[in-house]
Amino acid sequence: MLKITDKVDLKDIYDFQLSFKTPYFFSVNFEEWKKSFERDIDGEGRELFNELFVKAVYDNDKLVGFVQYGKTAFGFDNKGEISDEISYPVIRNLFFKEDRADAGELLLNDAMKNLGTDERVYAFFHYFGMSCFARHGKLFENHAHIDSLLKENGFEVEHENVYYSSVLVESENSDVVIKANDLTKGNQQYIDFKIDGNQVGGCEVHYLSDTTAYLRWIYVNGDIVGKGIGTKCMTALKSFLFEKGIRRFDTDTAINNTVAQHYYEKNSFVREGVTRSYFKI
Repeated sequence: MLKITDKVDLKDIYDFQLSFKTPYFFSVNFEEWKKSFERDIDGEGRELFNELFVKAVYDNDKLVGFVQYGKTAFGFDNKGEISDEISYPVIRNLFFKEDRADAGELLLNDAMKNLGTDERVYAFFHYFGMSCFARHGKLFENHAHIDSLLKENGFEVEHENVYYSSVLVESENSDVVIKANDLTKGNQQYIDFKIDGNQVGGCEVHYLSDTTAYLRWIYVNGDIVGKGIGTKCMTALKSFLFEKGIRRFDTDTAINNTVAQHYYEKNSFVREGVTRSYFKI
């Protein structure tokens, strides 16, 4: 008999979530996971949520699914700037066994009832994912049963991204000089790329462990695009990270950004699959 409850053992949730095969569910200990799950921050140290709730479904005392939902602590205005005056209702995590759609229905209905239906509700909102997983909040494509449940209940796909991963090895020298800024409160680092003392681009890296990092974004100046500078910057960045002990380097980009996809694949990133975020009006 199915039973939904807010009396959950977080260690059970931790084990359950990591049992799902997802490329950005990195190896993380329970304490690191718990910190991200309960009271998470973004790269600049802002708390991600004003409130978060967790419900779990058990069948004869065996965990078969859980949901985490709440209201964000901020949002983004029309210019893409962060605003404390904006808050989103978000289903942050929703995972259930592939053969237990009944558990998924219970969890989703509970989340929607408590979040309210008078405004847009988001599911798997990218920015508000868990920090221990690089805040990659989207749903990976191999969780088709979760995708189906959301769509059957009126959710639409909002964004699709392609996820990439690269194994770092010692690389050749580059004439690009790295200028790394101090780490932020969220364990991220802004990095400038320079040639002959002139800045030619930059990036932001999120350090997930002593050996794993995530590229949040990278750019080169528009007037030098197509001249091979981007590849030189990536070579210098990978060399810099390798010297710091990083061996796995991941990133993602929009599914319609074929230029970025070509860039990553040219620079030895392997395409892992597609991730999706959702909304319901």
